[in-house]
Amino acid sequence: MFRIYPAVDIKGGRCVRLVRGDMEKERVFSDRPLEMAVRWQEEGASFIHVVDLDGAVQGHPVNLESIREILRRVRIPVQVGGGVRTLDDARRLLDMGAARVIMGTRALADPAFLRRAAEDLGEMLVVSLDMRGKRAAVGGWTRELERPLEELVEELASGGVTRVLYTDILRDGTLEGYAGHVPRELLGRGLGVIVAGGISTRQDIQRLKELSSLGVEGAVVGRALYEGRVSLPEILDLEEGDGR
Repeated sequence: MFRIYPAVDIKGGRCVRLVRGDMEKERVFSDRPLEMAVRWQEEGASFIHVVDLDGAVQGHPVNLESIREILRRVRIPVQVGGGVRTLDDARRLLDMGAARVIMGTRALADPAFLRRAAEDLGEMLVVSLDMRGKRAAVGGWTRELERPLEELVEELASGGVTRVLYTDILRDGTLEGYAGHVPRELLGRGLGVIVAGGISTRQDIQRLKELSSLGVEGAVVGRALYEGRVSLPEILDLEEGDGR
């Protein structure tokens, strides 16, 4: 099972790409995020990755109208994150039609909440593990946790989480290429791992797919698609399984 996730990042109601999560370094690709979601669907995507960047910083979903429009109009599954800090936030997105919700900040900071969310949402929960070097960043990547990665992963694995989104912040949006490794702490733990950050070539995706037996089940591709470094139809043959 391996899936490619075209990214639709929303800031101020527009589809943008950031560099290393810096809200001041944006490039706008469309005034209507729906247009990009529909484009990826028409080019053969089987799943779309949507992030509310304003929500991630403000601590609650902000671009709900844009997200609602996407969920109403596209036919393929969509996973949505950005500022999802409560179960009510998560359920609202699921009720709107999201197939999965992505939670990071509170899920990593509150073990009791993490267990409740995993029990309540099951396979519909993705926990975001955004790493800046050896530290996990939270709050829209504005601050870092002191806890070591091994401890965080153990908490996720024992807390009932089934799927993790791992992002290399220092490479995200840079087109520098996949760094060549996924932290060993994440592999072989029974967690499905979706990888993001710097993926820019077919070879990057192929190298990730080679880790499928250790739990890597997908790659988020953003700027490389928007700038034509890779074509979605030309990389979709790397997918397999239904991934849902």
